[in-house]
Amino acid sequence: MNLRYFSALVASVLFFTGLQAQDEIVYDQYYWNYYLVNPAVAGASRCSHVLGTVKKQWVGMDDSPLIETASFRTRILKNVGLGAYVYNDKNGYSLRQGGEATFAYHIPLTQNYGYFMKDRELQRQLSFGLSAVINHYGFDDAVFNEENTIDPTIANGGKDKGTYFNANVGTYFLYDHFFAGLSIANLLPTELDELGKDEPVRPMTEFLFAGYDFPVNETIYIEPSFMFMNNENDERQLDLNIKYEQTMPDNPDFSYWLQMAYRHTLDSGNSNPLAFSPMGGITYKGFHLGYAYTLGLTNIQRHNSGTHEIMLGYSWCHVKKFCR
Repeated sequence: MNLRYFSALVASVLFFTGLQAQDEIVYDQYYWNYYLVNPAVAGASRCSHVLGTVKKQWVGMDDSPLIETASFRTRILKNVGLGAYVYNDKNGYSLRQGGEATFAYHIPLTQNYGYFMKDRELQRQLSFGLSAVINHYGFDDAVFNEENTIDPTIANGGKDKGTYFNANVGTYFLYDHFFAGLSIANLLPTELDELGKDEPVRPMTEFLFAGYDFPVNETIYIEPSFMFMNNENDERQLDLNIKYEQTMPDNPDFSYWLQMAYRHTLDSGNSNPLAFSPMGGITYKGFHLGYAYTLGLTNIQRHNSGTHEIMLGYSWCHVKKFCR
């Protein structure tokens, strides 16, 4: 068998297997932007944010996944939030693109909030969000074609596998130093055609996160948090995070943060460690730069040197908690 064909086939199989363990491509990137997993976060702060990420998984393996995302979120009027993101995922010779558009509404839980919100941050509020989602699936024809392959993934329906629509909903609660969010993805049962007629319906998936930032002093915070994912197929993952944040006392325009994340699968009868991720970032006058490295804790890690990710963003005002 042609080595190039074989490596592409393996990458495609890993891709579709990963779809069941990880509901959305953007799920792995929530630590940059919680909006990616919860539409209610759009407009939760008084700032407008734009953010881009590039993630290269399993470095050292041929045709390993490359994921790119771009997102924007803002607050308009008094209590309305808007957001959108797009993504592009290339995994071997399988392709996936899509995006989301969001409307959110934020209810203040503290009196005397000014209409333009110029004098104080929104520290206590309850938010709700709804998103319309579009996804497109296909295959790169650089290697595959329907005439010379018997692979059912390709032969059943051609290289263009179709476009699918769905919806996500979420709620987000913020009270001083405590934050929590609950969201549900794939509200509409969707039958996918990538692998043929027997492909299961895309499962409804819940995301629950919560955390608390403990102030050490006026410029230093320590923030423990967790993220839990569960879907209708009884697939579960738990992330435990600890983050250190500091603003420079002599230069309030500059701040940095460091974080450690640990991921563990809690699937029924299959509880195993998945990954360990150190990461960090800096903020200077509205610009944000971050880097994350993920070391897999499964057998596939023996065949690659880990996952690297870079984030670049900008905020149109000073915000202390950019990564929310």
